[in-house]
Amino acid sequence: MFEIILLSVIVLVALVIGGWYTHSRQQQRAQEFERELDRFDETDNSDFHARFDSVFAQDTVELSNGPRVRLNSDEADIDDEFDELELDEDFEDEELEEAPDWEMVIALTIMAPESQMFTGRAIKSALDQQEMHFGDMQIYHRYTVNNRRQTLFSVANILDPGTLLPDQLISMKTPGLLLFAKLPGPINGLTVFDSMLDTAQQLTAYLGGILCDEKREPITDKHLEGIRNRIFELNLSLQTGNKSDDDFN
Repeated sequence: MFEIILLSVIVLVALVIGGWYTHSRQQQRAQEFERELDRFDETDNSDFHARFDSVFAQDTVELSNGPRVRLNSDEADIDDEFDELELDEDFEDEELEEAPDWEMVIALTIMAPESQMFTGRAIKSALDQQEMHFGDMQIYHRYTVNNRRQTLFSVANILDPGTLLPDQLISMKTPGLLLFAKLPGPINGLTVFDSMLDTAQQLTAYLGGILCDEKREPITDKHLEGIRNRIFELNLSLQTGNKSDDDFN
């Protein structure tokens, strides 16, 4: 009887020690990952919300003179667990503190089939194949060749807060992804859009999803042509503005 009690005590102590060691290792890995993230952004240590909101100019931004992207945690949850990254046409104009350094945002979404979810493992594999790199705002980006300071377009989780942290992708699930680009960018806007569209199509095929517009409706040729027309008009207005400046000088 004494031996049984002694053995039980030894097992209990071993479990306590094992649990403490596991917790310590998890804490250590978390600290190491945080230090790794710091290397992607040495000057800005704010959380994702602050940086994402800054990019989209105080929570909202006009998408092609129509709907705006807004982080919204008040809408209906998916499976009562997730807040979605809402694209909403109903908005009130609000005064911006600072003018953005871009004039247009183009966006596409990739949605999982109804009642299904994309796994983080599949997303990570797909992003790696498409040369997307984890970086600023804790999401993935396509950069210009040999220059990670010039972003062409980005991929974010469609669920609030939008992050795609590598260490969480193992267990993460999401109903969709958001691809977006700010224009004008480092190269011609039409080239950026064609590259983003090609990447979206490749991701869609790999994940078995549905390529959609910014309203999460299946994409159409008419919608794609409309985006190209708006980019062309933006390019034309920029060229006209540059010529006017040259004439003035």
